[in-house]
Amino acid sequence: GTGKNKLADRFCELLSYEREYMQLHRDTNVQSLTATTGLVDGVIISEDSPLVEAAVHGRLLMLDEADKAPTEVVCILKGLIEDGFMLLGDGRRLVAPNSAAAPPSKGDSKVLAIHPNFKMIVLANRPGFPFLGYDFASHCGDAFSTHIVANPDEASQQMLLREYASSSSSV
Repeated sequence: GTGKNKLADRFCELLSYEREYMQLHRDTNVQSLTATTGLVDGVIISEDSPLVEAAVHGRLLMLDEADKAPTEVVCILKGLIEDGFMLLGDGRRLVAPNSAAAPPSKGDSKVLAIHPNFKMIVLANRPGFPFLGYDFASHCGDAFSTHIVANPDEASQQMLLREYASSSSSV
């Protein structure tokens, strides 16, 4: 690809941002966006997703492959960014302190305050061949600051491949 993941990782590194990561796909649904399930000592548990963790703890959330996610998932993400509100599957809700949607009050365990340092980087591919996603920018571009990363020219691609080959040969 164009190296957008590497650019975003380097950006986080340079700014010392703690980050959470989620890769979206065609089977992503609202529940999987907000909670993860696991098996601990033979018991199925549910934990907050990286999105919820980043929002509550003021980290950067890197959402990868957003162009592959179903429309309803993208709409919920756009609502979170625009309105500062998101209903979680377990009845809790994420609410920005300056949101018009019932600001969080102390002691209310059903309301999770969105930390003021919460940020998102959403990575998506352009529509069309060879990508099979949709045009994320046309659906949500107005809610985000959009930056297009063009494919590197042939000389740059060759330089990158030489760098990868030299560093992997010493492993």
